[in-house]
Amino acid sequence: MDFNEGRRRYAEILVKIGVELKQGQALCVEAPVDQWDFVTLIAQEAYKAGCSKFQVIWKCDAVDRVKLENQKVEVLDCDKAVAQHYAELGAGFIRLDCPDTKTFAGVPAELLNEKAIADTVVRGIFRSAGMKNGQTICCMPCQAWADLVYPDLPQDKRLEALWEAVFTCMRCGEPDPVGSWKQYIADTTRRKAKLDAKQYVSFHYKSAKTDITISPVENQKWQGGCIEIPGERVFIPNLPTVEVFTTPHKYKADGHIASTLPLNYRGQLIENFVLYLEKGRIVRFTAEKGEELLRSIIETDEGSHYLGEMAFIDQSSSIASLGRVFFTTLYDENASCHVAIGNAFGPFADPKEKDAHGYNDSKLHVDFMVGSDDMHIQGQLPDGTWEDVLVDGHWAPEFQ
Repeated sequence: MDFNEGRRRYAEILVKIGVELKQGQALCVEAPVDQWDFVTLIAQEAYKAGCSKFQVIWKCDAVDRVKLENQKVEVLDCDKAVAQHYAELGAGFIRLDCPDTKTFAGVPAELLNEKAIADTVVRGIFRSAGMKNGQTICCMPCQAWADLVYPDLPQDKRLEALWEAVFTCMRCGEPDPVGSWKQYIADTTRRKAKLDAKQYVSFHYKSAKTDITISPVENQKWQGGCIEIPGERVFIPNLPTVEVFTTPHKYKADGHIASTLPLNYRGQLIENFVLYLEKGRIVRFTAEKGEELLRSIIETDEGSHYLGEMAFIDQSSSIASLGRVFFTTLYDENASCHVAIGNAFGPFADPKEKDAHGYNDSKLHVDFMVGSDDMHIQGQLPDGTWEDVLVDGHWAPEFQ
């Protein structure tokens, strides 16, 4: 596939599928400054789709590192004002991320955590409005990310290989990429309906590294693939995606659960870690690398000692089939079943009401990967019987 056409299709997918931009709607993009050329493509596709106004919030990790080392972490009033203005206009929101483990190397864990919390302020403004206006996040190939994913290739070949991988995962090579994503949405909607109908009361995860039982909240609703606002829009909040997920009950998880892929948290890696839970709470943890950073995540607040998401992914996904660790949750979580430390997304805004219904409340939401080729997940039905949901990392026949 022609490189320029692939990039144009990528931008088109973000506009038409990621946000599902409507005629006359505004669009705001958060992007690294060195991705200006791709942002230009997004602007072109947005205006083709009928965009009324286009705005960019530019970011620079190198500058942010200098700021972290020299001043108190803060959120700029101007960024909040821009976000608030465009959210009130009903703007869609696209965030471009460039995975990198070098820029913030050596920065103390507590500062990285403060930055993570600060970053959620502006994004939270769009997230609150995004359920109506549409929003999505994606990863942009860059040399730093390519060096992580393809260290076995000559350096001058790595970025090209990464772009090809991203085109594959984003369905850019399909005859009709937008139509292909719409078909995926339809297929995933059917799978979610089957899971909703089951109303499993508990799930048992078992592999060589993991042995844990996690219960979902009552009246669980499976999500993923897309978010549908009846009568308004269908959008995909992160691209690419193959996950379906639901909310675990805050106080109903017992056992231990191990990571199977590295967690890139704000530019630093946490590897081979295990969480031990009792009545939902993380009571102990270990990590071969990045244990202090993991500790800073878990000790952010009381809610960060509990889980906020459980997601199922078949090991045969397009991302998993590439056989690469992408060192970014956005991609790796779609190659592996995962859970999240921290906040649970749900219908309750008040923390006390969330807690009463088993929904966790926290400043952070951090996904990490737990799936593997030997992962067996069974679901317990309301009558007490157990049945297969995933076997050896793949959907049981009923859900295929």
